[in-house]
Amino acid sequence: MPVRIGMTLFAIGVLAVVVIMVMFASGSHDLPLWLNLTAMLAPLGFAVGMVGVAVDARRSSRALARATADQDSDPGSQP
Repeated sequence: MPVRIGMTLFAIGVLAVVVIMVMFASGSHDLPLWLNLTAMLAPLGFAVGMVGVAVDARRSSRALARATADQDSDPGSQP
């Protein structure tokens, strides 16, 4: 779930950066504050996504270790 939230925030931030670039290239210099603040969602979304990936990786690693430990402790599972 945090990965999806991070991807969404990152996409909105990148879209704002593109809009800023287009407006700046067309001659606008006084851009609205909300647009500049929206562009800050890109690094925030990247950070949220990276934390989400790390949490998911740790969770799956622990689940794999737990499953392996359960299988090793069960003497009836060996052929």
